[in-house]
Amino acid sequence: MQTNRYGFLRRILHWVGALSVLGLLAVGMLFFFFGVEGTQKLFGPDLLKYHKSFGVVVLIVGVLVLFMRRSSGIPPYDPPLTFLLRWPSKLVHWLMILALIAMPILGWLGTAAAGHEVQFFNWTLPGIIGKNDVWAKTLFQYHLLVGWVLMGLVGVHLLGAFVHGKVAHDNINSRMSLL
Repeated sequence: MQTNRYGFLRRILHWVGALSVLGLLAVGMLFFFFGVEGTQKLFGPDLLKYHKSFGVVVLIVGVLVLFMRRSSGIPPYDPPLTFLLRWPSKLVHWLMILALIAMPILGWLGTAAAGHEVQFFNWTLPGIIGKNDVWAKTLFQYHLLVGWVLMGLVGVHLLGAFVHGKVAHDNINSRMSLL
């Protein structure tokens, strides 16, 4: 039995978060290239509702992962990673966790500042702040910036997974595998 795996709940959270983030980044790119209104014309108004809803899911996952990582740590690497592999891995993971928390908060605040409802599937969440067009524009600019950073971090993370699986042939990827 492999003893260096994350627990099942942590692995489920990873994959729920990962799939949600990939979908959110893809929809975010549609918003970037076509604008929110253009994207809604092409794909319908529900896309924005689900973007907001899965953003809240990612926020919940990010907070849970942060809590679990702080309380339980991470399982040991087997074989152990060298310092030159371990520190970039830790940096990328911590930056991703921070982005997974910051990005939905910025989107939530920006949506509220723009005077729109913050939706979580069929529920309306509190707006947190009042309408302020200047704040809305600034918050959405930061939301976009964090999105670009997160996209880069996801790319580095996927590259690391590829290297571990196809080049190093170690069992690092099995730590987070659902199988």
